[in-house]
Amino acid sequence: MNVSEMMSIVWAIALLVFVILIARARRTRRRGGLGPAAAGAMYGLLTEDKQRAIEVIVEKGAEKRRPELPDGNLPELEDPAGATSRVRKSRGS
Repeated sequence: MNVSEMMSIVWAIALLVFVILIARARRTRRRGGLGPAAAGAMYGLLTEDKQRAIEVIVEKGAEKRRPELPDGNLPELEDPAGATSRVRKSRGS
């Protein structure tokens, strides 16, 4: 075997390895990447706060919850006693 034959064999092997890597990457992307065991292991390594945050995101409740703002009717939250008394006074007049 001469040098040119060796180089062609090396290039053929490199091309084959490259094609295999691309095929595996596409298959992994199609199938979703991590398996359930790996996802469970990563979930177990997280702190409780991060686990709760992931649960909210997974349940698609992240856009529904805004912890920085209180839930409820804003005028009632600002003045709970005054809101109902004003309504009664305006109706009675």
